[in-house]
Amino acid sequence: MNRLSKHSNTVRAAQSCILGAVLCLFSLSVSAVAGEWRALVIGIDAYQHVSPLNGAVNDARDIASTLEAAGVQDLTTLYDGEASREGVLNAWQDLIARSESDDVLVLSYAGHGAQEREWVEGSEEDGFDEVFLLAGFDVSAPGNGERLRDDDIAAMLRAAGERSVLILADSCHSGTMTRSVDPRIKRLGTRLVGLPPFENDVLRTRAPHSVLVSSKGKEEDLQQLPNVVYVGATVDGQVIPELIIAGEPRGALSWSFARGVEGRADLDRDGGISMAELSRFLKETVRVATEGRQTPSLSIGGETRSAVLPRVNDDIFNSDTGKLTLSASTDAAVPVLNKLSQRHKGRLSVTGTGSSDLYWDVEAGDVLTKFGDVVLRREARDADRLSDVVTKWVFLSDLYELSRDLQPIEGTLRPAVGHIPEGSPLRVGLTSEQDGYMSVFALEADGTLRLLAPDKKADPLGKDTTLVANKSYTLNLRAALPFGADHIVMVQSSEPMPKLVGVLAALDGQPLDENLTKSLLKLIRNSADGVGITGVYTEPAG
Repeated sequence: MNRLSKHSNTVRAAQSCILGAVLCLFSLSVSAVAGEWRALVIGIDAYQHVSPLNGAVNDARDIASTLEAAGVQDLTTLYDGEASREGVLNAWQDLIARSESDDVLVLSYAGHGAQEREWVEGSEEDGFDEVFLLAGFDVSAPGNGERLRDDDIAAMLRAAGERSVLILADSCHSGTMTRSVDPRIKRLGTRLVGLPPFENDVLRTRAPHSVLVSSKGKEEDLQQLPNVVYVGATVDGQVIPELIIAGEPRGALSWSFARGVEGRADLDRDGGISMAELSRFLKETVRVATEGRQTPSLSIGGETRSAVLPRVNDDIFNSDTGKLTLSASTDAAVPVLNKLSQRHKGRLSVTGTGSSDLYWDVEAGDVLTKFGDVVLRREARDADRLSDVVTKWVFLSDLYELSRDLQPIEGTLRPAVGHIPEGSPLRVGLTSEQDGYMSVFALEADGTLRLLAPDKKADPLGKDTTLVANKSYTLNLRAALPFGADHIVMVQSSEPMPKLVGVLAALDGQPLDENLTKSLLKLIRNSADGVGITGVYTEPAG
């Protein structure tokens, strides 16, 4: 266990809330001025009796270092074996004891989640209690005592009294993948463990920890706790995959939260992060980082004008874009990959692992991502076709990076689950919170750019370029060749963008040219107030 204590730092607290669906729904109501921020950060990879994880400790270390950089001065960390039930409850009790009533407490957990049958019949709508699994957990006694039930978490929150508490939970408790994972891709795993009924549950007979006893309250009071902000990694029914982000295993929520506290979630650049800003940033950043596989459970209640989080003061907007990794199904393709790496100097690296960002199945003519999605199906038969796909994904990576520095644009897809079969209808919605002007284009699976709005044939006067705040711009489309991953991109600006529209019109119907992508990206950067990206995954019928 590590704890860092320094002099206190005064920040503004929230008058807003995020309501998390993972454990319970709360509202936030705190004073406009708060005392010190104090944090307990937990990350567990090295489970002793259930499947280990790869990125939870990376998540915890990243969150801890980012909170420290943002001014959180009292920081306790528990990694792997340090995160026992006794250790967590003791650390939380000590954190409360050191704090004042106007302090803000942060509880961050990255690790396995699970479900078990409810202890009190009828207390849960689905009949299950949610559980966080700790490092020594085992289904057999005494190891089954190494877990935290949702009632334990609620008691920990009550123990905080009137102090404001922000909980970040990067785990999941039930559900299925939004899209299947191709078996050719090595998967890191998910943060979900299925539990059988316990034959001898030690928590039912063990005396409760003093922090839980001292905070007992009525069960019906849980929905009214006024001091808690809860950020859950996913909505009900989704399983959280671990990902390779910036070259290391991670959870998308923790990674996005850390980037937000670095300053990217300070959307109005006023030096503080309101819950409205955090919500918008996390929702879109997690969705984009997982190619639509994960949606955090976020909702807002109450006032949103005050800052809920401090931010790092360093200029983080000049950071270099990370490299994409590339691999193939046969060593014979390595010279082709090396040539592509040289052409995209500094942006691509060749690796022999099966969890690279892009994987070329030479024999099948498929290109796949690290998520297990086929992004071009049956058409990557030669180096030229592969080159077009790689150019698209390098450019797309730049767009993702740019979108995190600008105003988020909410993207939705219907149907939202599975690969969309050939000929099936689909609907893409893109929503900005600002009035203005927009241009929409598609990056098709084979790297072709397609201008969608304005459409000169259907809209010769260009009326389709106006954008109304909070009103979805909807595209009604059908799945068609080439099959794989199409990406719909909206560029939003407060002013008309005739130069950008002209360039996109000139490129319409052509594969992206690697010699032009830097200029195109610069033009988008200079034109845009916001960028939104939505991936659409299609497959042949049958």
